[in-house]
Amino acid sequence: MPLWRDFLGAALALDLTEVPGLDNLACPGGAIAAAQERAARFYGAARTFFLVNGASAGLMAVILATCRPGDEVLLPRYAHRAVFNGLILSGARPVYLATEWLASPGLPLGVAPESLAGTLREHPGARLLLLVHPTYEGVVPRSEELIALAHAHGVAVLADAAHGAHFGLAPGLPPSPLDLGADFVVQSSHKTLAALTQAAMLHLREEAAAARVAAALNLLQTTSPSYLLLASLDTARLLAEERGRQDWGLTVARATAARARLDRAGLPPLAMADVTGPAASGLDVTRLLLPTAPLGRRGTEVAATLRRAGQEVELAGEDYIVVIITPGDGEEKIEALVTALLALPRSDSRQPAALAPAPPVRIPETALTPREAWLAPRRELPLGEATGKIAAELISPCPPGLALTVPGEVLTPEVLERLRDLRGPSGRVLVVDG
Repeated sequence: MPLWRDFLGAALALDLTEVPGLDNLACPGGAIAAAQERAARFYGAARTFFLVNGASAGLMAVILATCRPGDEVLLPRYAHRAVFNGLILSGARPVYLATEWLASPGLPLGVAPESLAGTLREHPGARLLLLVHPTYEGVVPRSEELIALAHAHGVAVLADAAHGAHFGLAPGLPPSPLDLGADFVVQSSHKTLAALTQAAMLHLREEAAAARVAAALNLLQTTSPSYLLLASLDTARLLAEERGRQDWGLTVARATAARARLDRAGLPPLAMADVTGPAASGLDVTRLLLPTAPLGRRGTEVAATLRRAGQEVELAGEDYIVVIITPGDGEEKIEALVTALLALPRSDSRQPAALAPAPPVRIPETALTPREAWLAPRRELPLGEATGKIAAELISPCPPGLALTVPGEVLTPEVLERLRDLRGPSGRVLVVDG
């Protein structure tokens, strides 16, 4: 259509495929290889892979490259669903790490090093540790200590840094997990850098696993990669290299000023002091998590009000919202955001206690590995008939993205009660048949 052509303009001319001079993502030796090498040098990696199927492809590829059926992967229950998909594809067995939680608002803080040390002693054959650095809400775990513990036990570390592609670019930002010693780091470059949606990077600290990771990526990624996505990754790296310190330094200063204004007005964002402790080392200050208890309203209600005022939130939870500030947000845009937040109506009709989330459910018994449950025959049952059955689907409500049940786990009354809250009394669930 002419309208479509006029709207996209020159972008359509760049929507190319593998022709001479444009290289091949599956076996790069030209322009793509050079761009990946530039990214590796900038980020301090031995090898960098461009991802056109999102960070999910990188997470699954590392699990496939490092684990075999029955191998143990240590992870928190709030890992991204792509991690569970990697368990299904590889046949690896999950070992869940005890997680510290902030009670109000209800969100995960991370895994305490002492807890990981105990798990490593109990599972000496573990192959991989999965860290979330940072969480969706911007909480940064004690990654340096966790990585050192894992390495002392011969366990490789995969850091899901999907929301931290900007980390380490300027003072005031948390460090990149690659700088802390993680073996594999996945970044969603499209989330906080200048890459197009779906474009991400995977960094390797050492070259040793590169061949297996490349083979896994060729198994998972499209054979028709978008050169718009690939070019945007190279552009994102270039901007970060040339302007990252300046742009993100200014962003940190603007975000800090916005935090101070909200704090003075009685709407304080989550702060470093609120999270720093046994499991968390800090916070991304450019990500503003605002508890909505002071407003007497649910997070989803506050998000709807802000949307009507022309402000879109990054995340709306039961009792909080998250807004983010990036280099793309100038003074005028940030002023409009803060003004809209300060104009939110306040109500005392709802008590803060009513907004407290239900505690995380106990980890159910595991009857099958995620892969065994996924491959088994399945059927759908009403929730009222599913007690004691083996789950055949991953259910991970977001926020906070905590796995309520994983394929292979026995469905308990507690889990099914939470499912009724999510799906209603007539809800159904997929279970292993037999």
